[in-house]
Amino acid sequence: MTRPSAPTAFAAPATYELHSLGWKAFQQLCVSVASEVWGQTVQGFFDSHDGGRDGAFYGTWTSSKGETFTGNFTVQCKFSQKPGRNLALTSLKDELEKATRLAARGLADNYFIFTNMRLTGTADESIRAAFEAIPGLKHCRIYGADQISQFIRESARLRMLIPRLYGLGDLGQILDHRAYEQAQEILSSLGDDMNKFVMTDAFRAAARAIVEHGFVLLIGEPACGKSAIAAALALGALDEWNCFTVKVREPSDFVATSNPHEKQFFWVDDAFGATQLDWQMTSEWNATFPHIRAAIRRGAKFVFTSRDYIYRNARNFLKESALPVIQDSQVIIRVEQLSKDEREQILYNHIRLGPQSIAFKRRLKPHLDVAAAHERFSPEIARRLGNPAFTKQLSVSPGGLDDFVARPVPLLQEVIRTLDASSRAAIALVFMRGGWLPSPVALLPEEENAIDLLGASPASVRAALAPLDGSLLIEVKQKGQYGWRAKHPTVLDAFAALVAENRELMDIYLAGTPVPELFSEVSCGADGIGGTKVEVPADRYEALIKRIVAFHDSRRENRSPVNSFLANRCGKEFLRLFLERCPEFVGELDVMSYFYAVSAIDLLNVIHEFGLLPEDQRLRHAATVRKLAIQTPDAGFLDRRIVSFLTEEEIQQILADFRDHTLPFIDIEVENWKDNYSSRETPGDYFEPLRSALAEFRIAMADDIDVASRIESALAYVDEAISALDTRGSDEPEHGDYYNRSSENVTNPSSRSIFDDVDTDEEE
Repeated sequence: MTRPSAPTAFAAPATYELHSLGWKAFQQLCVSVASEVWGQTVQGFFDSHDGGRDGAFYGTWTSSKGETFTGNFTVQCKFSQKPGRNLALTSLKDELEKATRLAARGLADNYFIFTNMRLTGTADESIRAAFEAIPGLKHCRIYGADQISQFIRESARLRMLIPRLYGLGDLGQILDHRAYEQAQEILSSLGDDMNKFVMTDAFRAAARAIVEHGFVLLIGEPACGKSAIAAALALGALDEWNCFTVKVREPSDFVATSNPHEKQFFWVDDAFGATQLDWQMTSEWNATFPHIRAAIRRGAKFVFTSRDYIYRNARNFLKESALPVIQDSQVIIRVEQLSKDEREQILYNHIRLGPQSIAFKRRLKPHLDVAAAHERFSPEIARRLGNPAFTKQLSVSPGGLDDFVARPVPLLQEVIRTLDASSRAAIALVFMRGGWLPSPVALLPEEENAIDLLGASPASVRAALAPLDGSLLIEVKQKGQYGWRAKHPTVLDAFAALVAENRELMDIYLAGTPVPELFSEVSCGADGIGGTKVEVPADRYEALIKRIVAFHDSRRENRSPVNSFLANRCGKEFLRLFLERCPEFVGELDVMSYFYAVSAIDLLNVIHEFGLLPEDQRLRHAATVRKLAIQTPDAGFLDRRIVSFLTEEEIQQILADFRDHTLPFIDIEVENWKDNYSSRETPGDYFEPLRSALAEFRIAMADDIDVASRIESALAYVDEAISALDTRGSDEPEHGDYYNRSSENVTNPSSRSIFDDVDTDEEE
């Protein structure tokens, strides 16, 4: 007997918990349904308790049943917090009075009622009869919860435009087996946050960019909602275009997973570096951009995210011409610029749908308007305020709320301090693993020691993980592997600060704190270092050196931070031990122009001062300085505070080389600079390094009248080049507005606060 094949699609109708939207979000949904399903531009109106005219349009509409409606249309929303209620004529007394007034003014030829309540056939008949009996009101139609759910099910575009619906209903009707697993993985990465998602201007702009360009770059500060928008776009692409989502970490991942025979949505978080510019990865994207263009042409979609300051630095290295859409202002989004309405809706969703008690919500309610308007407000603040795990010590008062919003990390530290030992140890494990703890948990010896230091046991820590899910930690599925990570990176920031305060927990701190943060917080035998949280003792040098070497070798752009740390925060003994463990390190240092900004030169100066720089290596790097000084040209070697490992004889040799090999051809050099000019900076700023170098060479060689005169002529030629470029101007587009454009929100004054029903119990 042949076994029937397993079904690959889920066809059950979706059920949407519309009662959880809140009155304002439901009203916005109804206007969107009218606009999308009817093909009409619906005008929204002021919010008020009576909701008399929630939306309107004028024109002609023909329904799917062939009915034709003309004239003025009024849209009325009737919302209930309680699930499962039936709409009855008795609950529409106020609406009947308003409809009578509107019809008398000619504003309600057609009256449409949307409700999240269920509509029976009997109720539909009696309500329509009552409204159509009003003089001047020709047609009344009512759309209940079932009909609205049908609209949503039948319109993938509507679901994409209002992605919070993915968090309210069953995704089965749009997903086959493989897609269902992908959607679950996307949603698991955000926990229950998707059902609190708010459609902001940033999301709408991103959705337009995906539709029009197949590409969007989301730029913003940490905790501003980039990942939530990216996840919503991924689900929308899966729904509307059947694109399978691939989370890409670096260009090689894209090359390995790109499939020309499959529709794909590529989600690249922190595309150009996580906390600082990843120069090597940015360079690799340049080589990959032509392949991305080809993928977009065949229907692939892309969302890149980046912190704004990282992207500004990355643009100096990006070959934007290889991916023209990245230059288009339509795809550069400032996601942290939230309007008043968006802030309030985000905060409403997290409080209304969060696990706080009704009593707490009622105490909080009078202060929510002020909290949403706070300059430090962010979606992450809203999430924490809606979760009792973060508000145990909160004073519900204007001052208490202001402190909660303005100082999130210190308050989070207090939350962690109040946890039991097993819960703190669970966070410590995630911290020590660099933010990702695979499940089931297999402990390393040093982790067992850390757990013991924190007063817990392996069994109690494993038991503590589940209760932390959704508050401080979250269980997610990543590339087929389940594991634990911090709900937000600031959880690990706060934990790092706590263990740094306790020398007994130093091993946890040194093992888990990200290396770039260690570089700004610790010192290793160097005296008089400001801002030092931890002075690492000599018996911990070996462990720290292992982490530094691994960090240094992982990415080329990590070399400069390592050099700066070694040069500025480490003493002779640490450097001696480091160089013993890494005998090739000094020989691999990159010496380049401009000397004053090169960390490798800073480190060579310190190593030379401590007597740790071998002479053969000193001569090798001195030769590089000599070459760059005359080719760039770069006069930084003349300042002993910038380059101190040269001998006086070597300095004089460089000056002679400049006189004999650079100065005779300086006009050609100026022309080369002029030809390579880019309008990203003013001509004066562009030529400043050359002007400064020539001026310093003139001072150093002032005794040679002929050389000084020739340098004066060269400086005059530089000034002529600057004037010529200033006059010519540039036809290249300016990009600064990418970072200064604000969202163009049109908000309406409201007599009813969105927080009006935030404390309403569904059972009431």
